[in-house]
Amino acid sequence: MKVFRQGKHIWWQKPKIRTDENIDKERKASWLELFYDLMFVTVLSQLSHYLFRHPTFEGVGIFIFLFIPAWWIWNSITYYNERYEVNDIRHRIFIFICMIPMAGLAFSIHSAIGDKANIFALSYIFSRLLIIYLWLTAGESKLESKLAYIFTAGFMISVALWVASVFVPAPGKYFFWGTGLLIEMLTPLATLSIQARLPKISASHIPERFGLLIILTIGETVIGSVNGLAANEEFTLLTGIYCALGLCISFLLWWLYIDHVMYRIFKRNVWYILSWSYLHLPLAFCITAVGAGILALVSASQTQLVPLSVHWLLCGAVAGILLITALIGLVSENSDHHYRVIKFHKKNNRQLFIYKIIAAFLAISVGIWGSFFNTVMLLGALVVILFIPATQGLHLWLTSHLQKTQ
Repeated sequence: MKVFRQGKHIWWQKPKIRTDENIDKERKASWLELFYDLMFVTVLSQLSHYLFRHPTFEGVGIFIFLFIPAWWIWNSITYYNERYEVNDIRHRIFIFICMIPMAGLAFSIHSAIGDKANIFALSYIFSRLLIIYLWLTAGESKLESKLAYIFTAGFMISVALWVASVFVPAPGKYFFWGTGLLIEMLTPLATLSIQARLPKISASHIPERFGLLIILTIGETVIGSVNGLAANEEFTLLTGIYCALGLCISFLLWWLYIDHVMYRIFKRNVWYILSWSYLHLPLAFCITAVGAGILALVSASQTQLVPLSVHWLLCGAVAGILLITALIGLVSENSDHHYRVIKFHKKNNRQLFIYKIIAAFLAISVGIWGSFFNTVMLLGALVVILFIPATQGLHLWLTSHLQKTQ
């Protein structure tokens, strides 16, 4: 008991706000955060599989509707960890408990708009109550308490709507879900003035966390290529080409995100940070949609013609990725935080933006006028389209680097 009392402040302490950025301390994602991400991968896999089975406009709508609450849970835990992560037993236990409702989401996704809707709702409710408790029990200052109370007020209104939805038949229950999600996602807007007075958001930790999230979603495109190949009864040159083109798209998505987003972090203002973070939501489900589309194409390689729904799914998702990364560039700094010596002029930033807009327009054009494309033509066209902004970014990086070293 003596050891228990002496060690209590170490393993069950009240979380204190982190000040890494204020003291210019680089911070990495913790192993516990990476472990938590495994559960999000499970949800992501189920969402991707749902879209693979339902690549229609209705299916895309349901996919996005179910993606948002899963992403919002991940986002909430990420920002709580940004502010209050501490390596003690209490924190480990609660992060593990937070994984449990994510399992409920994953279990119910395929029938969330159906007979498992209440399981999905109750899983989300459990998750939100946990994050509310964590915010209320952290911090010491009056400013931190005010932040926690604002979060609690917005989140509890949402929880009440989700609880009410359990007793409301479809389609009314989904209106309650959507309204609750909207309130929650608007709640942080009421805290920006407070957050601006708190210790700064880490410019090393948060970009890394979101970077890991995007890498996980890009992983779905890799899985789509390989699983699509494995779904064929025998290997042929054609199926190999399909898989290779799918993997090439995965590589270019990685290239685009790392060079254009990860190496240029958000501007140091709470409005920019919020915009930067929220833009990752549509980016994540567009990348996941590409993975579902690639799986659909590669697994059905015996049929040369691309189903119109899959054709539009891929073209629309690629166009969305390009447009969103262009917008992220507008709220990002001009400096390259990988090489650190590289600075971009407004002309360079404008070029990066324009090339991505042009590439997005080309992807939409393929969607409109390329309905006759077969699988090789469609995947090949998307590879070429993604190659345009990727190589432009590389050109600017190399040019700037050479100018600095001369």
